[in-house]
Amino acid sequence: MALPHDPDQLQGQRPPPQIDEQAMSDLITGFEAHLPAMLGQFADLLGRTAPRISVQERRRFMERLRRKLRPLWSAFTELEALGAAPESAEKTEKATAALRSILIEMLATPRIRKSPDVDRLDWLIAMAARATNPPRAAWARQAPYLEARTHLWNVLISVYSQVPLAAVQTVLDAWASDGEYRRYVHSLRLLTVAAARFRSKPTQRISDRAAVELQNEYLRTANVFEQQLRLLTCLVRAAPGIAKPWSYWQRQSLKNLMEMASMHDELRNLVPFIDRHVRNALTHGPPLVDRSSRRCQFWDRDICVTWNWEDYFRNTRALTLAVLGCANLDSFRQLIEIQILARALVPNQPISRTATMARMNSASGSARASTDPRSAKRTKADGLGDNVTSEGQGITP
Repeated sequence: MALPHDPDQLQGQRPPPQIDEQAMSDLITGFEAHLPAMLGQFADLLGRTAPRISVQERRRFMERLRRKLRPLWSAFTELEALGAAPESAEKTEKATAALRSILIEMLATPRIRKSPDVDRLDWLIAMAARATNPPRAAWARQAPYLEARTHLWNVLISVYSQVPLAAVQTVLDAWASDGEYRRYVHSLRLLTVAAARFRSKPTQRISDRAAVELQNEYLRTANVFEQQLRLLTCLVRAAPGIAKPWSYWQRQSLKNLMEMASMHDELRNLVPFIDRHVRNALTHGPPLVDRSSRRCQFWDRDICVTWNWEDYFRNTRALTLAVLGCANLDSFRQLIEIQILARALVPNQPISRTATMARMNSASGSARASTDPRSAKRTKADGLGDNVTSEGQGITP
């Protein structure tokens, strides 16, 4: 998201009220004290070392932050004053106007601020939608990846249509505070890097090395897929009256998760990407490979799953691509929540209720368009991503 280049430029707003300099100084001092820790945690999630910030750079950053806070202070002060006021239509209108001004001041570019339609917040939805565009890598054009993206979008639409926003946030907070979350982010980052070196076709010659590579890939992606399925199953069952604590979901096996996910109209579409018996068999060792017939046997106790060598490759790759497709959870979730926020802050603005869902349900078309150089030129020209048009954006509950 682009931030304004000059935070001091205001579009004809009235002079801000008296600012509590001490309160602002305390806020900036507290932020500065926690800045190294925040940078360290963020860099750790990206698998990098936190950058070193010189004293001069930190001083300039804090000064810019102080200048940025000044035009926002009046809106924060107004919101604080409204907190003690009795509920009324006037209070709601003033609160939404203050929140809109905060979003515009923090996130809108100078060019967007000059637009007469800046209060509609369409530009904010467009920013969030750009983050949902698939990468331009070759693997992002394959069917399993596109199908998983579409199924994930449908699952999230179902969740936000039936589960209160507070309940969704409770689940996400519990997941983020769990130690599994850091391992999930780390594994997903390594998988994304490895995807660039994936084979496009199965090997003609069956070798021990190729068998070990497929075994490792299936086990690695199955572990990540199980974590994704655990979170999604928890979300679809987070409605009041049936919600269970995150500790309950941590104890659920893959078998239980698959059975519960299969009962949901949308989540069931993700279950076929994984074979539980194959996962269990590979956990205890490689499959029995008959090179002459090119067949692989996966024994899970007394249950045997038989794939030919090409199916072993395709199913392993499909699972990996499904995991990468479900990695769009954060960007999809943010797009939906920003649309909900925009509709709440612009209650009198008519918004199309079909645009976004129709586009996301045809994610395969969006992915193909995003790899077209002409599409890239168009995106730069109109400032919108492949999943957004200039008409109103909305979700269909």
